Amino acid sequence: MTTVHNTNPSASLAIGLCTYKRRPSLERLLEHIAISVAALGRQATVIVADNDGSDPEVGKSVAAFSARSGIAASYLVETTPGISAARNAVFDEAARLGVRFMAMIDDDEWPSPQWLAELLKTQAAQQAAVVGGPVRPVFPDEARHLQKYARYWSVEKQLLEGKPFVFCSCNFLIDMQAIAGEPRPLFDDKFGLSGGGDTVFFRKLFYRGHPMAWSDAAWINEEVPQSRAGFKWMRQRRYRVGNHAVRWESIGGKSARSFVKTLGITARLPFYPLFRREPESPLVGWLLEYDKVRGRWASHFGDVFVEYARPEEPGQKTCR
Repeated sequence: MTTVHNTNPSASLAIGLCTYKRRPSLERLLEHIAISVAALGRQATVIVADNDGSDPEVGKSVAAFSARSGIAASYLVETTPGISAARNAVFDEAARLGVRFMAMIDDDEWPSPQWLAELLKTQAAQQAAVVGGPVRPVFPDEARHLQKYARYWSVEKQLLEGKPFVFCSCNFLIDMQAIAGEPRPLFDDKFGLSGGGDTVFFRKLFYRGHPMAWSDAAWINEEVPQSRAGFKWMRQRRYRVGNHAVRWESIGGKSARSFVKTLGITARLPFYPLFRREPESPLVGWLLEYDKVRGRWASHFGDVFVEYARPEEPGQKTCR
């Protein structure tokens, strides 16, 4: 990992993000972070982990943002491929700076003006170690018809054993002090290129008793590019969800338990529309559930779906 830029860090609050070959959307995100920080009315540090590093303009963009906004920024180049390495780089830098609270967001998203204020408000009210918030898809003009199916592209509140469960890293706030004793690295490299490591991380925190909360008011937007604006992509995503679920359910010698769960979900599949989990589109919901089941079975037979595949080197094989 190379630290390329670091300017007057403020240790109380940080906004962390990982980026990979998305400089235009990263620049958009930084401008919206500045709006959210201004609305909060307190100092903050932005930590950017670049999991590529081949474009020197990315570091220049971060430096220009810091100079223009007055917000401290750390720009890191993490050369180890994979989202786990980039996330670990962000957390390591936050720990080095002595950050107390860190919010995280993806480089293809941008926050609402009150995003930070609402996350911190909920954390203070509920004394949560982790606070999550919703993600709202923004479709391209030519795919506006998908708005009625927005739930499939959205991130909404989830429960685990009847309690709020934050399950992905695209929009959350974490109390760094509360997790100071957690073993490092926080994100497992085995999920670096496949994805799903954030859910593994949050499940560990949940079962170790770290309280979680949800703030509907701390919403963010996510750009849905044309390549993702269709059910072909969404079916692949649901396949991926099922595929990775088996992997994290099987950690700690629990593969038999995960297999039994797959049997139960498979048996339920013919009757799935009757549960009306997606009342506005029960058949679409059934089709996506079918793809999730396919992904689970593929994982039981050793197939790993690679979400963050990199261009292959000569002689290299990518497992899918």
